[in-house]
Amino acid sequence: MAKPQLLELTDFDGHLIDGLSFCRKVYRLFDQILEVPGGRSRLRMLRSKTEKRLVEELIPIARYIQYRYHEAYRIKVRWNAGSQRHDAVLLCSGDWLGHGLAARRLAVEVTMSVHPNEHLVRENVDKGGASFGPENTTRDKKTGKIASEARAGDGWTAMQELAERVTAQIRAKATKGYGSDTVLIVGVVPNKVTLHPEWNEVVRQIVEANVHKAFAEVFVLDRSGSFCATLPR
Repeated sequence: MAKPQLLELTDFDGHLIDGLSFCRKVYRLFDQILEVPGGRSRLRMLRSKTEKRLVEELIPIARYIQYRYHEAYRIKVRWNAGSQRHDAVLLCSGDWLGHGLAARRLAVEVTMSVHPNEHLVRENVDKGGASFGPENTTRDKKTGKIASEARAGDGWTAMQELAERVTAQIRAKATKGYGSDTVLIVGVVPNKVTLHPEWNEVVRQIVEANVHKAFAEVFVLDRSGSFCATLPR
Protein backbone atom coordinates (compact mmCIF):
# COMPACT_ATOMS: atom_id res chain seq x y z
CA MET A 1 0.00 0.00 0.00
CA ALA A 2 1.36 3.41 -0.97
CA LYS A 3 2.17 5.77 1.85
CA PRO A 4 -0.17 8.78 2.13
CA GLN A 5 1.21 11.95 0.60
CA LEU A 6 2.97 14.21 3.08
CA LEU A 7 1.01 17.37 3.78
CA GLU A 8 2.31 20.94 3.72
CA LEU A 9 0.72 24.33 4.40
CA THR A 10 0.21 24.71 0.64
CA ASP A 11 -2.33 21.86 0.81
CA PHE A 12 -4.54 24.17 2.89
CA ASP A 13 -3.66 27.65 1.65
CA GLY A 14 -6.45 29.12 -0.49
CA HIS A 15 -8.28 25.81 -1.01
CA LEU A 16 -12.02 25.57 -0.31
CA ILE A 17 -12.36 22.34 1.71
CA ASP A 18 -15.33 20.62 3.32
CA GLY A 19 -15.11 21.23 7.06
CA LEU A 20 -14.79 17.61 8.13
CA SER A 21 -12.21 16.91 5.42
CA PHE A 22 -10.33 19.98 6.65
CA CYS A 23 -10.29 18.57 10.19
CA ARG A 24 -8.98 15.20 9.00
CA LYS A 25 -6.19 16.89 7.03
CA VAL A 26 -5.24 19.12 9.95
CA TYR A 27 -4.96 16.17 12.33
CA ARG A 28 -3.06 14.15 9.72
CA LEU A 29 -0.52 16.97 9.48
CA PHE A 30 -0.25 16.93 13.28
CA ASP A 31 0.37 13.16 13.27
CA GLN A 32 2.82 13.50 10.40
CA ILE A 33 4.99 15.93 12.38
CA LEU A 34 4.62 14.00 15.64
CA GLU A 35 5.89 10.77 14.05
CA VAL A 36 9.23 12.10 12.77
CA PRO A 37 12.32 12.24 15.03
CA GLY A 38 12.10 15.37 17.14
CA GLY A 39 8.53 15.96 16.04
CA ARG A 40 7.16 16.43 19.53
CA SER A 41 9.78 19.11 20.19
CA ARG A 42 8.94 20.79 16.88
CA LEU A 43 5.28 21.00 17.87
CA ARG A 44 6.00 22.15 21.42
CA MET A 45 8.49 24.85 20.39
CA LEU A 46 6.71 25.90 17.18
CA ARG A 47 10.04 25.57 15.39
CA SER A 48 8.89 26.56 11.92
CA LYS A 49 6.05 28.37 10.19
CA THR A 50 4.38 24.99 9.65
CA GLU A 51 4.20 24.12 13.36
CA LYS A 52 3.22 27.66 14.33
CA ARG A 53 0.39 27.89 11.78
CA LEU A 54 -0.77 24.37 12.63
CA VAL A 55 -0.96 24.91 16.40
CA GLU A 56 -2.09 28.54 16.45
CA GLU A 57 -4.47 28.64 13.46
CA LEU A 58 -5.36 25.35 11.78
CA ILE A 59 -6.10 23.29 14.89
CA PRO A 60 -8.26 26.01 16.55
CA ILE A 61 -10.25 26.38 13.31
CA ALA A 62 -10.69 22.61 13.13
CA ARG A 63 -11.87 22.53 16.75
CA TYR A 64 -14.45 25.23 15.96
CA ILE A 65 -15.70 23.39 12.87
CA GLN A 66 -16.15 20.19 14.87
CA TYR A 67 -18.08 22.14 17.49
CA ARG A 68 -20.43 23.68 14.90
CA TYR A 69 -20.76 21.19 12.02
CA HIS A 70 -23.92 19.05 12.00
CA GLU A 71 -26.63 17.68 9.71
CA ALA A 72 -28.43 21.02 9.33
CA TYR A 73 -25.33 23.20 9.24
CA ARG A 74 -22.55 22.20 6.84
CA ILE A 75 -19.34 24.19 6.63
CA LYS A 76 -16.68 24.66 3.98
CA VAL A 77 -13.50 26.51 4.90
CA ARG A 78 -10.88 28.43 2.98
CA TRP A 79 -7.79 29.15 5.07
CA ASN A 80 -5.25 31.66 3.82
CA ALA A 81 -1.60 31.76 4.85
CA GLY A 82 -0.93 35.37 3.83
CA SER A 83 -1.21 38.61 5.73
CA GLN A 84 -4.82 39.27 4.75
CA ARG A 85 -7.32 40.73 7.23
CA HIS A 86 -8.88 37.38 8.22
CA ASP A 87 -7.34 33.95 8.72
CA ALA A 88 -10.14 32.05 7.00
CA VAL A 89 -13.57 32.24 5.43
CA LEU A 90 -16.43 29.83 6.15
CA LEU A 91 -19.10 29.14 3.53
CA CYS A 92 -22.12 27.52 5.18
CA SER A 93 -25.13 25.57 3.92
CA GLY A 94 -27.92 23.42 5.30
CA ASP A 95 -31.44 23.64 6.67
CA TRP A 96 -30.51 26.19 9.32
CA LEU A 97 -29.88 28.84 6.69
CA GLY A 98 -33.43 28.54 5.37
CA HIS A 99 -34.76 29.37 8.84
CA GLY A 100 -32.44 32.31 9.41
CA LEU A 101 -30.53 30.50 12.12
CA ALA A 102 -27.10 30.96 10.58
CA ALA A 103 -25.16 33.13 8.15
CA ARG A 104 -24.13 31.87 4.72
CA ARG A 105 -20.66 33.40 4.93
CA LEU A 106 -18.46 34.14 7.95
CA ALA A 107 -14.92 35.41 8.31
CA VAL A 108 -12.65 33.84 10.91
CA GLU A 109 -9.93 35.45 12.97
CA VAL A 110 -7.80 33.32 15.32
CA THR A 111 -5.82 34.71 18.24
CA MET A 112 -3.95 33.22 21.18
CA SER A 113 -4.15 34.29 24.83
CA VAL A 114 -1.08 33.10 26.77
CA HIS A 115 0.87 34.21 29.81
CA PRO A 116 4.00 36.23 28.91
CA ASN A 117 6.16 33.43 30.38
CA GLU A 118 4.41 30.62 28.55
CA HIS A 119 7.31 30.26 26.11
CA LEU A 120 9.65 29.65 29.06
CA VAL A 121 7.43 26.80 30.24
CA ARG A 122 7.57 25.17 26.81
CA GLU A 123 11.33 25.60 26.56
CA ASN A 124 11.93 24.23 30.06
CA VAL A 125 9.74 21.17 29.47
CA ASP A 126 11.38 20.62 26.08
CA LYS A 127 14.76 20.45 27.81
CA GLY A 128 13.49 17.86 30.30
CA GLY A 129 12.58 20.20 33.12
CA ALA A 130 9.38 20.43 35.14
CA SER A 131 6.83 23.21 35.07
CA PHE A 132 4.91 24.73 37.96
CA GLY A 133 3.09 27.25 35.83
CA PRO A 134 4.27 30.30 33.88
CA GLU A 135 3.93 32.70 36.80
CA ASN A 136 6.44 30.53 38.70
CA THR A 137 8.87 30.16 35.79
CA THR A 138 11.72 32.60 35.13
CA ARG A 139 14.95 32.85 33.19
CA ASP A 140 18.17 33.98 34.89
CA LYS A 141 19.38 37.02 32.93
CA LYS A 142 23.05 36.16 33.52
CA THR A 143 23.13 32.41 32.94
CA GLY A 144 20.11 32.05 30.65
CA LYS A 145 18.94 29.08 32.70
CA ILE A 146 15.22 28.58 33.31
CA ALA A 147 13.91 27.80 36.78
CA SER A 148 10.39 26.78 37.79
CA GLU A 149 9.50 26.72 41.49
CA ALA A 150 6.45 25.24 43.16
CA ARG A 151 4.52 27.88 45.07
CA ALA A 152 1.14 27.74 46.76
CA GLY A 153 -1.52 29.90 45.16
CA ASP A 154 -5.22 30.61 45.04
CA GLY A 155 -6.85 28.73 42.16
CA TRP A 156 -9.74 31.16 41.87
CA THR A 157 -7.35 34.11 41.65
CA ALA A 158 -5.63 32.32 38.79
CA MET A 159 -8.97 31.94 37.05
CA GLN A 160 -9.70 35.65 37.48
CA GLU A 161 -6.32 36.51 35.95
CA LEU A 162 -7.04 34.17 33.05
CA ALA A 163 -10.47 35.73 32.46
CA GLU A 164 -8.96 39.22 32.51
CA ARG A 165 -6.26 38.19 30.02
CA VAL A 166 -8.76 36.66 27.59
CA THR A 167 -11.09 39.64 27.96
CA ALA A 168 -8.22 42.01 27.16
CA GLN A 169 -7.40 40.00 24.04
CA ILE A 170 -11.01 40.11 22.83
CA ARG A 171 -11.22 43.84 23.56
CA ALA A 172 -8.01 44.47 21.59
CA LYS A 173 -9.37 42.57 18.59
CA ALA A 174 -12.70 44.40 18.82
CA THR A 175 -10.94 47.75 18.40
CA LYS A 176 -9.65 46.64 14.98
CA GLY A 177 -13.16 46.75 13.51
CA TYR A 178 -13.48 43.18 12.27
CA GLY A 179 -17.24 43.50 12.11
CA SER A 180 -20.31 41.50 12.97
CA ASP A 181 -19.66 38.88 10.27
CA THR A 182 -16.49 37.64 12.00
CA VAL A 183 -16.04 34.63 14.27
CA LEU A 184 -13.21 35.26 16.72
CA ILE A 185 -11.51 32.09 17.94
CA VAL A 186 -9.42 32.56 21.08
CA GLY A 187 -6.95 29.82 21.95
CA VAL A 188 -6.21 29.82 25.67
CA VAL A 189 -3.36 28.30 27.66
CA PRO A 190 -4.39 28.28 31.36
CA ASN A 191 -1.71 28.97 33.98
CA LYS A 192 -2.57 25.81 35.91
CA VAL A 193 -4.47 22.56 35.78
CA THR A 194 -8.06 23.67 35.35
CA LEU A 195 -11.18 21.93 36.58
CA HIS A 196 -14.59 22.22 34.96
CA PRO A 197 -16.10 24.60 37.58
CA GLU A 198 -13.06 26.85 37.23
CA TRP A 199 -13.37 26.93 33.44
CA ASN A 200 -17.06 27.77 33.76
CA GLU A 201 -16.16 30.64 36.08
CA VAL A 202 -13.63 31.97 33.55
CA VAL A 203 -16.28 31.91 30.82
CA ARG A 204 -18.80 33.62 33.13
CA GLN A 205 -16.39 36.45 33.87
CA ILE A 206 -15.55 36.94 30.19
CA VAL A 207 -19.25 37.11 29.29
CA GLU A 208 -19.87 39.54 32.14
CA ALA A 209 -17.21 41.89 30.71
CA ASN A 210 -19.46 42.17 27.63
CA VAL A 211 -16.73 42.82 25.06
CA HIS A 212 -17.56 39.86 22.83
CA LYS A 213 -20.67 41.23 21.14
CA ALA A 214 -18.64 43.11 18.53
CA PHE A 215 -18.31 39.74 16.74
CA ALA A 216 -20.75 37.30 15.20
CA GLU A 217 -19.40 34.78 17.70
CA VAL A 218 -16.49 34.38 20.08
CA PHE A 219 -15.30 30.80 20.54
CA VAL A 220 -12.87 30.22 23.42
CA LEU A 221 -10.93 26.97 23.63
CA ASP A 222 -8.40 25.52 26.02
CA ARG A 223 -5.48 24.60 23.76
CA SER A 224 -4.92 21.36 25.69
CA GLY A 225 -8.26 20.12 24.33
CA SER A 226 -10.04 19.92 27.69
CA PHE A 227 -12.61 22.72 27.35
CA CYS A 228 -14.29 25.05 24.89
CA ALA A 229 -17.19 27.49 24.93
CA THR A 230 -19.07 29.81 22.59
CA LEU A 231 -19.95 33.05 24.34
CA PRO A 232 -23.69 33.83 24.33
CA ARG A 233 -24.77 37.02 22.55
